[in-house]
Amino acid sequence: MSAKRRLADKRGRTPEGRQDNSPELIGEAEKRGENCYGNLLDRIFRDPDVKHGLRIFHPRELNKLKLAEEGGKVYVICTVTGKRRVAKPEEIIRQLTICKLIDDLNYPPSRIDMEVPIKMGSAYASKKADVVLYKEDAKLTPHIIIEVKKPLRKDGLEQLHSYMNATGVYYGGWINGNDEVYQLRMEPNLFEELHRLPAVNEDLDDVKTPIKKSQLKPIHDLKEEVQYLENTVLANAGVSAFEEVFKLIFAKLWDEFDKGDDDPMDFRTTTASPRQQYDRFNGLLKNAALEWPDIFSERERIELDPRALVAVASAFQHKKFYDADLDVIDAAFEYMINPEQKGDKGQFFTPRPVVRMCVKMLNPKPDEFALDPACGPCGFMIHALNWVCDQYIRPKFKNQWKERRRQYASGKLFAIDFDLRLAKVAKAMMLIVGDGRTNVYRVNSLDPRDWQDHPESVQNKIRDGMFDVLMTNPPFAGNITQPEVLGGYDLAYKGDHTKNKRANKMTRDVLFIERCLRFLKPGGRMAIVLPQGNLNNTNAEYIRSWVMGTARVLAVVGLHVNTFRPFTGTKTSVLFLQKRLKDEQPLRDYPVFLAVNERPVKDNSGDYVFKKNPDGTYATDDQGKRIMDHDLDDIAEGFRDFALQERLSFWK
Repeated sequence: MSAKRRLADKRGRTPEGRQDNSPELIGEAEKRGENCYGNLLDRIFRDPDVKHGLRIFHPRELNKLKLAEEGGKVYVICTVTGKRRVAKPEEIIRQLTICKLIDDLNYPPSRIDMEVPIKMGSAYASKKADVVLYKEDAKLTPHIIIEVKKPLRKDGLEQLHSYMNATGVYYGGWINGNDEVYQLRMEPNLFEELHRLPAVNEDLDDVKTPIKKSQLKPIHDLKEEVQYLENTVLANAGVSAFEEVFKLIFAKLWDEFDKGDDDPMDFRTTTASPRQQYDRFNGLLKNAALEWPDIFSERERIELDPRALVAVASAFQHKKFYDADLDVIDAAFEYMINPEQKGDKGQFFTPRPVVRMCVKMLNPKPDEFALDPACGPCGFMIHALNWVCDQYIRPKFKNQWKERRRQYASGKLFAIDFDLRLAKVAKAMMLIVGDGRTNVYRVNSLDPRDWQDHPESVQNKIRDGMFDVLMTNPPFAGNITQPEVLGGYDLAYKGDHTKNKRANKMTRDVLFIERCLRFLKPGGRMAIVLPQGNLNNTNAEYIRSWVMGTARVLAVVGLHVNTFRPFTGTKTSVLFLQKRLKDEQPLRDYPVFLAVNERPVKDNSGDYVFKKNPDGTYATDDQGKRIMDHDLDDIAEGFRDFALQERLSFWK
């Protein structure tokens, strides 16, 4: 058997399937940075309910583990004691963490202890600290405490904080294998996040070195970070969590936008006093407002207490926001926007798989104008940008695609929302994805009075009959009662003002149907999320008659009842229309694409559903991101085939 064939399996197995952890194999695997204990680690971490992982560890670090199998059980040799321990997931992570302390930070094993009782007042904590590193070999003065057991950040950090407060320790860490959080105790119950722990003989000045832009790390779960900050730092801050977090994200975006890869970031915490740091972060916010005045005024100030500001900013300082994963950013913004307010107004963030389905079905082109008149966080326009870039701009312009994408975003994409906070979020999201924020406006799409004398002259930039593509999920809740607004809509007269009396009130979603069709050019196409009742209730027949007299119904996709949970269980559908050309007579009989979303994007609790492999583990894409489990992509593909067969103009 050739050595090449023998070493081909990264999991350290011979072609016959036999475990082979020979020194020769281990040595060759280490050179390649591979993990020679892969199959044993798979067994340890295979339980899909175990929240631990190994993402933060390099394969070379995994090779430092000393694993053995005996009697059907896997054991690991402890680096500190030399004793054999059952290799549970948390034990593996603890041993890898100890290796980091010894190999990366140069602490001697003689200063490390495990499962240390922590005295809390006159008694001891019910659980022992996982790892305690002392300042001296005699193990008298705790220096660093690390928790590795907790799968959830909230619980694990609360326990870590209690240990740090009780012992007076300044440095702590929480690690679950997929994520790591290092913290500095500033004062009781107030902690600052560090990018690493101090090495042996280092102090805080050594840890708080400048951060280069190229050293920023991707954001994996901003929602969890924000939840932690809300439960700790922001809980008693007396400010709007959304407003203050948004200001800091805005300031950080400016800092990243302003820096080259090798430039040190100004958005970082230092050893200066909290008051001095407060002034520096406010300066970044002011610079951002000067660059993008349509989001914040240059007079805007951060209202957090300086110490709380340092704690919150420290959680963001090592993360990369500009050009970040928009689903991650979007989930955090959805969490921060008050759920009760969204419910009262009928405003619900559209799940991204629904957005992607709509974009793919309508197939926007680089030369077409697109609009969302109730944009929320701007998901439809962001994914329209991604679609046009991937399908048309990148293949055609190769190395110049980024500038072409920016031109498309700033010249062809438009968005409106009446809610001030959502309009700010939309502008920031477009800023993150490619600088299309100049075409996001805060204005009431349904009320023409709001457009008159608008400070941004919206009436000159967004006009009826201007758009080729429109996608939206308008608010459902609430009635429009103002006569001066209702008088401008045909549907307020049930489609014919010569025969019918004007209604005294109309729901917003009904008026949005007519408003959206007015925005479209003749031949333009749209997708709108609507309550199911608009499509099948007998008292809504006039709506359907008016729509079919104005546009061709392209498709109707019934969404699952879980789509907008946990905020509402309202049954909804997506209606796809194409506006008739001038002088074109309505078709009397034509095919319509119909589909039902049977595999929901969310479960009954409103949590997203993810695909699993046959062994129960989550399926991931090339970036290690979990893949959502739904049938909306299949529906979009089915419509594409239908559109080609029907020779629809936008899919020819």
